Amino acid sequence: MIIDRYIARAIVGGTMMSLFVFGALFAFISFVSELQHVGINNYGALQALIYVLLNLPQLLYQVFPSAMLLGGLLSLGALASTSELVVIRAAGISITRITVAVLKAGFLLIVIAVLLGEFLAPATISTAKTMRAEALEGRVLTGDRKGLWSKYGDNFVYIGTVLPDVQLRDVIIYQLDAEHKLKKTTFAGQAHYDEKDQLWHLQDVSNSEITKESVKTSHNETETRPAMVSTDLFKVLNLEPEDMSATELWQYSQYLDENELESDSFWLAFWVKMFTPLTGVGMLMIAVPLVLTSSSRSGGAGRRILIGVMIGVAFYVLNRVANQMGVIYGVTPVLSAGLPSLLVIAISVVLIRRIR
Repeated sequence: MIIDRYIARAIVGGTMMSLFVFGALFAFISFVSELQHVGINNYGALQALIYVLLNLPQLLYQVFPSAMLLGGLLSLGALASTSELVVIRAAGISITRITVAVLKAGFLLIVIAVLLGEFLAPATISTAKTMRAEALEGRVLTGDRKGLWSKYGDNFVYIGTVLPDVQLRDVIIYQLDAEHKLKKTTFAGQAHYDEKDQLWHLQDVSNSEITKESVKTSHNETETRPAMVSTDLFKVLNLEPEDMSATELWQYSQYLDENELESDSFWLAFWVKMFTPLTGVGMLMIAVPLVLTSSSRSGGAGRRILIGVMIGVAFYVLNRVANQMGVIYGVTPVLSAGLPSLLVIAISVVLIRRIR
């Protein structure tokens, strides 16, 4: 209906405005923070600005639920201040119907959030960290964590995938002779760095030695290399669990479980991503009773912004505490990630049902 589209347009517009404000604020703070690294090797102000802009999608995804709350408060508050909500209710539109219209806008915003967090943010943050690593470390480095090239000595290294904790997948080492001709290739299905013995441990290794007469191949279950890729590079290139897409988190968490390694932090990040859209819906639903139960003259937009910021900050703190306490006390990740979101949904439902 026309009313649904009108309310949805207002909420989407308010949320986009909130995201713009959050983005501008975070971009400024991040750029100021990056200025301390400007001047190191090839890292200049332009590189710092590009790095900050490429990180914005991830930052916006993290604050998307709070932006939905603030956008809902501002947009519905604007309708209330001009008595449009009063007219809508006087025309026989129930609270339930208004809530449904708000939820329709929420589902559209969820689609935007999923596209942002699952596709755009992981790609841009990967590009950002690769660019920053290359500039700060001054190394030959091209590609991203899915298709990375590096060079050491007479060797060129291709890394299919970079995973957290300095875990590599599909590694190919091309060794050249003094005449820069290909002398040997080494393929390893997996590789990890052991800080104790300071060696790279390659697994499922296939070697091909190229001579003028023939190509000799051999296979070993494991091999070690004293030098392959600088671990300093991964300190600036490596992604945190929250920077990965849900698909990557699922695959890597299963890989850790299969190898009997600690995976709780990655499962937690996965479930947080799963519950983020639900959290956004809950935040948006909270805006409905907050606006409808307050007078249009009781503080105006400033009061609603303050309420939105306070609720957003409170949820952020609660969510972080619940997540970390879950990791510390061994609570299943799906529970520690989902409890704050379910709490927001429950509170919003209770508040809506109390509206007369």
